[in-house]
Amino acid sequence: MSKKKKNNKKSKRIWGGVVTVALFAALFAFAGVYIKNYPVEKDVKLVATQPKALKAKKTVAEKDIWGYPFAKCYTKKIKYLSGQRYGKTDVCRRVYPKKSYFHDGWDFGWSEVGNKAAVLAIHPGTVKKVAYYTGLGWYIWVVSPDCYVEVYQEGFANRSDITVKAGQKVKLGDKLGRLTDSHLHLGITKTSADYISKHGHPYKNYWRDNDTWLNPMKVITDSLQLQEDVKEYNAKAASYNAKAASYNAKAASYNEKLAAKKKKLKVEESKHPYHYLKSFIK
Repeated sequence: MSKKKKNNKKSKRIWGGVVTVALFAALFAFAGVYIKNYPVEKDVKLVATQPKALKAKKTVAEKDIWGYPFAKCYTKKIKYLSGQRYGKTDVCRRVYPKKSYFHDGWDFGWSEVGNKAAVLAIHPGTVKKVAYYTGLGWYIWVVSPDCYVEVYQEGFANRSDITVKAGQKVKLGDKLGRLTDSHLHLGITKTSADYISKHGHPYKNYWRDNDTWLNPMKVITDSLQLQEDVKEYNAKAASYNAKAASYNAKAASYNEKLAAKKKKLKVEESKHPYHYLKSFIK
């Protein structure tokens, strides 16, 4: 065989090898791209829709619930005079041995809340005493489970104007009696305070601004604002929860369909020829 023929044979073998390698390379590349872009595998990886968490309803603890002593206070905007308000006023409360303009409570006049208007419990508690004492008139002394004390005084002309008795439990808004005097003086303190006189009546330190007596209107209005805030929050939460529940129902339906689709795709995928290419490449 001539040298020229031998060279041609060798050249053909070389080019045949190159072509074979190129074909295998092309096949591997095609298989890799095919596997990478295989739509079924992408579908199987679809993520389920997550449900929305519902908002819990808020409540106001009993110790934080207070109310007005008269129904009209809720509906009528009352302008109280300086002498009716808690704290330092323009009315002298004590002359000897030292003058004091401090008012230890809040006065509600019959001209503002109505003559013979029902006097309502401003906080849950137990009636400790119903009694008469000079300067206080007939009064109702209530002690609450959270250690607050409420004193309703100067508003009852007679014992018969008071409808509760010692030992009786009262709830917020319960009727305690009716206003038959010029005004009701409302005092709030705590059992830990030094508020009981040596005669056993709840008025000690009435002239001293030393935190024995608290501001009734602040205690009440702070509570009412809290109750209103919670009410508003619950209304918004209820609206949100209704929408969230509808969304969650749709999400559950979608996820159920998606699970069925994934199951079907898994079966189809297991039978697809791309698996043979994938295993061949590996």
